[in-house]
Amino acid sequence: MVDKHLETTALVDKEMDSLPYDTTTFIQQETQLNEGDDLSNGYAEIGKSNKGETDTGSENKDLHGTSTILTPDDVFSKTHDKAMTIITQGRYQWIVTTCVGLAYTGDLTELFAMAFIIDAAERDLCMDDVMKGWLGGSVFLGMVLGSFVFGDIADIIGRRPTILIGLGITIVFGVIAAFMPTYSWFVFCRIFIGIGTGGTLPAIIAYVSECSPKSFRGRQQAIVMFFWAIGGIYAALVGWLIIPNDGLAVVVTSTLVFRSWRVYLLICQLPLVTAFILIYFINESPRFVLNHGRPEEALRIYTSMYKMNNSGCCSNSMPYEMPDFEIPMNTGQADLKQSNSAWSSVVNTLSQVWNAQISLFKTPHLRTSLSVCCLWILIGFGYYGLSIWFPAYLKKLELDQYMNQTKVVTNGSYANQEYTKELDNIKFVESIFQNVSFHDITLSHVIFDRCSLSQCLFNNITSSQTYFDDTTFEEVLFNNTDFYSYKFRGTTDTSNGSRFMNTRIGCLVNFPVKLRSNKAYLESLIGQLSVIPGFLLGFLIIDRVGRVPALVSCFGMSSAAVFFIWVANNEPTVVIMNFIFNALLVNVWIALDSVTSELYPTHLRSTALGFTTGLAKIAAVIAIVTFGKFIDLSKAIPILITAGVFGIGALVSKTTPESKDKLV
Repeated sequence: MVDKHLETTALVDKEMDSLPYDTTTFIQQETQLNEGDDLSNGYAEIGKSNKGETDTGSENKDLHGTSTILTPDDVFSKTHDKAMTIITQGRYQWIVTTCVGLAYTGDLTELFAMAFIIDAAERDLCMDDVMKGWLGGSVFLGMVLGSFVFGDIADIIGRRPTILIGLGITIVFGVIAAFMPTYSWFVFCRIFIGIGTGGTLPAIIAYVSECSPKSFRGRQQAIVMFFWAIGGIYAALVGWLIIPNDGLAVVVTSTLVFRSWRVYLLICQLPLVTAFILIYFINESPRFVLNHGRPEEALRIYTSMYKMNNSGCCSNSMPYEMPDFEIPMNTGQADLKQSNSAWSSVVNTLSQVWNAQISLFKTPHLRTSLSVCCLWILIGFGYYGLSIWFPAYLKKLELDQYMNQTKVVTNGSYANQEYTKELDNIKFVESIFQNVSFHDITLSHVIFDRCSLSQCLFNNITSSQTYFDDTTFEEVLFNNTDFYSYKFRGTTDTSNGSRFMNTRIGCLVNFPVKLRSNKAYLESLIGQLSVIPGFLLGFLIIDRVGRVPALVSCFGMSSAAVFFIWVANNEPTVVIMNFIFNALLVNVWIALDSVTSELYPTHLRSTALGFTTGLAKIAAVIAIVTFGKFIDLSKAIPILITAGVFGIGALVSKTTPESKDKLV
């Protein structure tokens, strides 16, 4: 074991020795302090000439005598690659990936949670279908803002603090949202939850890429994607156990009833809180630290990584200290200095954010950015389009079946009867009700069509999709009901001795019939379980075949497989198709995370990830609106659109540079 380790060390030392750049063994070399050196971090900014000028690059001549200039980022990349080759993949990477993976789990739990609470919360928040759409869109709006802004901030202040800030925002507003009594305040909180979630994800991807050896970077991204599945499974299982339990309701105030869905939102914060605590105690990315002119800290992090990975695998005679390791003279990007005023600091930060965004579309990054942005837009549109289409189509199939099973009673006659059990999916046509009482029940999709009601009582009634069409009333008492004027349609007349007492005030929404019940949880659970085979496939191939072949093959297979939607005419086949697409598209996400984090230099890495993921969320909003209109139309439209989007994705992938062997 020792011989093998020394052989690896000698190999990387030989490679480093060939680097035509002035380096210093940081521990051994005494640094001379010049006038004007920055001592704000407790040590001098080394790497300056006697004239105070920074050495920004080095000339390198190849075999043909052609000169090329190595930038500081090139030098730091080689240094980082040497360090990670010595450190290897081990316990340190597994621990930090688990920590940031839990953050990924928590963020995804927050996103999945909305699909489960939206029906349970509709009465408390008085939401119609349009308001539900805006509620879902508010999270994506926040994610766009968070991705664009915090992606850049992670390149300024660091990956770890950005993750902590994003988690903090998500936790605080996630807890507050659980107590919000009104729709507007709830949406306000969801926007900030989206900002926190969107700001966390780019920093997580960059952090994982920078803490992994080159040969294992793709697999580390696949492991992070596995935590996506954990988030979806956690959200579905906890929702299944908590939300249907109405016994958890507690009356807090006259306007706030703390029902089970609010308890569920609080429990969804547990992964986020756990991740926040764990990430607080892990190191910053050594690659970021090295790039920001903090060589002492970078060396300390590298050493701690080496000790953790080698503490249990070496002989007693082998020291656990990092072998002699050279850190380049400091030509890194300086940390953001404190301004004289808070306003100046904000302006300076926003200026850096804007300049970084613009840099993505300048030489030498222009072509790469166009290709990568296009891929993120395509996967955002295609994935979220299918994500909205599959469950909506399932709901349509079940609603069609429900409507076909409507019980129709024609010319019925009911006298001196009392109903105390729920009436569901029934239509009374030209029927007569004499001295009939309806007590403490729910009327779900009950239609009275051209009926006659005389001396009847409706007491403590809750209804959904219930109407009186061209119906006559005589001395009918409505007490404590939600029968608002819009539920009396046509020539219905309630003026003949009928009375309305204690009609419920507040929400006038005519809520839809509840059809899905526990099926939504089961189908979501199955969909998230599909991430597991997708993760296993990605884990096995991503570092072997490369990022571009993975993108081309998975986009291409998804484009071809979409035509099997033609056979999805019942619930089982739709669930199976959703499973297949999730498994394939997970590998697209893995490859895109990897290629985006590897194609850009350190000072633009998180910026690029934030910008591209923000574009994906914009595309997702467009897809949700677009695919939502196709539910009642021919399946040919979503099939052709999705096949075209994924086909274009396969073609664009071929123009994307391969990054498997690129130094970060």
